[in-house]
Amino acid sequence: MIIDDDPTMRSLVGSLLSRQGHDIDTAEGLCELEHAPERLDVDLVILDYRLGRSTGLDVIRLLMTSSITPHIILLSGAERERVMGAVELGRAYGLHMLGVLEKPLDAPALLRIVEQLKASLRVVSSGHIRAALERSHFLLAYQPKFCLSTGRVIGVEALARWQDPELGLVPPDRFISVAEKDGQIIPLTWQLVEQALAQQYRWRRAGIDLDMAINLSPAVLETDDFLPQFLRRLTAHDVTPASLTLELTETRGIRDMNRAIQQLSHLRDLGFSIAIDDFGTGNASMLQLYRLPFTQLKIDRAFVADCTDDEKAESIIQMVVELARRLGLDVVAEGVETLEQGRLLKRAGCHSGQGYFFSRPLYADRFEAWYGNFGRQLPDKEGISWHTMQRFIQQCHPA
Repeated sequence: MIIDDDPTMRSLVGSLLSRQGHDIDTAEGLCELEHAPERLDVDLVILDYRLGRSTGLDVIRLLMTSSITPHIILLSGAERERVMGAVELGRAYGLHMLGVLEKPLDAPALLRIVEQLKASLRVVSSGHIRAALERSHFLLAYQPKFCLSTGRVIGVEALARWQDPELGLVPPDRFISVAEKDGQIIPLTWQLVEQALAQQYRWRRAGIDLDMAINLSPAVLETDDFLPQFLRRLTAHDVTPASLTLELTETRGIRDMNRAIQQLSHLRDLGFSIAIDDFGTGNASMLQLYRLPFTQLKIDRAFVADCTDDEKAESIIQMVVELARRLGLDVVAEGVETLEQGRLLKRAGCHSGQGYFFSRPLYADRFEAWYGNFGRQLPDKEGISWHTMQRFIQQCHPA
């Protein structure tokens, strides 16, 4: 889908991509899409930032309310700061923002991005995942967590990445669901846990003393030998429970609640932190918070994205933080994209945050370089030192 109020640009981009064999639809702006949002259910949207009376931001909001998540390339001749703000907002909404191309159009650059996307959209099968497991193609990237009061790095979240020789970089939303359905989430989780524990051991030896959050699926938690397997790996890597947070995903997927309560209570008693992920949306609900022995609550990025523009989102954040305080839980905000969001979360009493405002996920070697330069003592994010740090992060080739 090409959305641009300039008919010449629509024709140019459409002809360029149709010659490559792609099916093309075009729209002049927001008005014609509001009545037929299903037209946006495509693999790729090429979106002009300025659309007459509306902007690309309005189309991004329409996508969010329609629960449609295509990949998006922004075209623009506007100020880069404004356009990058639209990119970050799209990412905060969970959209696949591929980047920005400035006008006049760089046709070779557009074709490169489209070909990369085409490769990444090849169907992921159980066989692909099985082969990737056998060849150890799954990796971890680490996104820093920051204390909102002191500005210091206090931990990282270990996030799954798949770099395949044929498929390219496969995003988690394309392989996790497949692995969940066919049971391969269990060997995948153990492979990633091994990597995380080994990395935590190396960082502790190097003086990088940070909490590490590891994601756990209910399917893994419910296996008969989960606890002995997990504790055996912990001992083998000489990692202490106090240095780990276990983030439980898809809590409504728990089939045996009594067993889950028993397992998680044992882990908490051993000194692990237990987090409920994406609280307030999807499968993370008040019932799970009440029934399971959590020590940490993560505010979903959807509320954080709107908190400075929407009073309801701000009120929900304040309510969640107050609820966590009454329950004795730490609070982490996901998807912090702007300084204003960070300030609001801090005022609300949120303990810590993570998001692109601070850093994207980084592979271990890039994280170590970043942490060695800036992470040990975070500079003032509002002055020139913040901009220096941000440029360094961009050079670290985020995962």
